Amino acid sequence: MLFENHYQLSYVTPDLALGAQILREKFDIAGFKQLGAAPVIENTVWTPDGDDVFIAMRAAIAFAGHLMIELLEPVSGATEIFLEMLEPNQPLKLHHLGIRCDDLEAVRAVHEQRGHPARMIGNFSTARFMYVDTRASLGHFLEYVAAPPEYWRR
Repeated sequence: MLFENHYQLSYVTPDLALGAQILREKFDIAGFKQLGAAPVIENTVWTPDGDDVFIAMRAAIAFAGHLMIELLEPVSGATEIFLEMLEPNQPLKLHHLGIRCDDLEAVRAVHEQRGHPARMIGNFSTARFMYVDTRASLGHFLEYVAAPPEYWRR
């Protein structure tokens, strides 16, 4: 249940344009498109610090076959879970695997029972997402996304 429906690799970067350039030139992943209507996506999320916490990010996606490749550049607000993954002189760092799910609360309960706390929960468009901290076991986060069928038809 916890790894079923994997659809995405997501990298955090301090420079979205540089990250896209590296993936294009070194790995033939081209066609990155900005996520969201504005250059910076502003949102409110839940974190262990509370509800309605502001976050601002830049994001872009491209596809390698059926796999979505996402780039995330932290801008401001509750970006700690992204910033703490960045390493000096490393322009790209695997941040999370994206996994589709139907029931975020059921997945959260299983992970928390196993010692993997939710670090952020929020909405994007018609989707609801949750980042689970699996770094001690896997070295990266897992992001679960629950959304209606039309969300996945992009």
